[in-house]
Amino acid sequence: MIQGILAHLIFTPNINIPLGLGTIETFPWALIFCLSPRLVIDRVYVYLMLAFALSAGITLAMYGNSLAVIRSYFAILNGSLIFFRIMGASEKEFLKIIQAMIVVFGINTFVSVIQLVGWFPDFIEPYYKLFVPRFTAESLAGGRGVGGLYAEPAYSSYAMHFMFAFMILWWRINPFQRKGAIAFIAMLLFDLFVNKSATGTAFLLVLLVSFLDRKTIGKFALASLVFFGVVLWLSESMEEPPRAIELVNNLFFTWDTDDIYMTLMNESGHRLISILSAYKYGFENLLGGGIGSWPVSSVNAMEAMGMESFEIYYFLEFNEGYFLGIRPTAFAAGLFLEAGILGTLAFCFSIFRYLWKLPYWKDPFWRAVLNLFLFSFFLVGTIGDPLPYIALSMAYLATSKYNRESLETN
Repeated sequence: MIQGILAHLIFTPNINIPLGLGTIETFPWALIFCLSPRLVIDRVYVYLMLAFALSAGITLAMYGNSLAVIRSYFAILNGSLIFFRIMGASEKEFLKIIQAMIVVFGINTFVSVIQLVGWFPDFIEPYYKLFVPRFTAESLAGGRGVGGLYAEPAYSSYAMHFMFAFMILWWRINPFQRKGAIAFIAMLLFDLFVNKSATGTAFLLVLLVSFLDRKTIGKFALASLVFFGVVLWLSESMEEPPRAIELVNNLFFTWDTDDIYMTLMNESGHRLISILSAYKYGFENLLGGGIGSWPVSSVNAMEAMGMESFEIYYFLEFNEGYFLGIRPTAFAAGLFLEAGILGTLAFCFSIFRYLWKLPYWKDPFWRAVLNLFLFSFFLVGTIGDPLPYIALSMAYLATSKYNRESLETN
């Protein structure tokens, strides 16, 4: 019963229990779900988490910020431990997790649409905000869309696209065939006009590119021309175009007012500079700044980039032009910052060595999920979000152990 409820909640990490401990963006439902006899932890992963715990202890002794240290350590656990938990799922439990995913995907789509049209019941909003404090019952300003069940459109986009990536693998939906094209177009319309997430559009592009071959490159080129044409048309015809449309227009058609590097920096808010500086810091400090050190080490990393803080619009708006301690918005970048390149390589070995035997080049469906995971791992996402690891482990099982067609014939 409890595991069945948690199987749904792991797909909605923004829903939290109001414990009075401040705002928790990512509640550890995934970590709680891992408290099961089916959790079989890799020995390398165990040793690595012990080493990270030691690093966290040293950071605590150096800086004394217990909240940052605890949250950093458990964010890594909450994000990645569920990979091993789902890898140990039985056939029956695996199918139940898929059902839970479909239910959450459907409910979030429905809630997002009624938010967009202004039909979300007003009397429900204050109660739901107890569990998702940043929840809004309507579209956000500035060309941003709706968040559905989640705290903001970006979180909804992460969840929806990882669930979508698994579903196209499970049902073998090829975007260059009729059913797949319909599914991808529907998802694109959701991204552009409901969720209005630029990240979601990038995620969809990663999935689409994963299916490219010599036979489909022409179709992709034609679809790209149509997409850019729509971007130009909507940018000119709409007073407040969706955020995704505005970002693509700024990057490809209006960046002549600034150099492309600074355009990317400023369009991404704090994301790009926090990610790039973290990678640079991790190469220069082989063991990083220590688990939980990001309030200090991220500022040091950004200052070492050789850029002035007031050049980044985000810091001008939110911190009077000074750098602000920010945890990088990518799992790998966060590891580079706090554990260095050595800790990151050890972490990658503990996870990726299970994936090497699967046919990356021969199976575009598995390739699509893995590419999306890698894109999120290195460039976007949040370090405590379990959705990438859930989708990755489910895709692994669906490819290597619990093939849908085989299960249906049994």
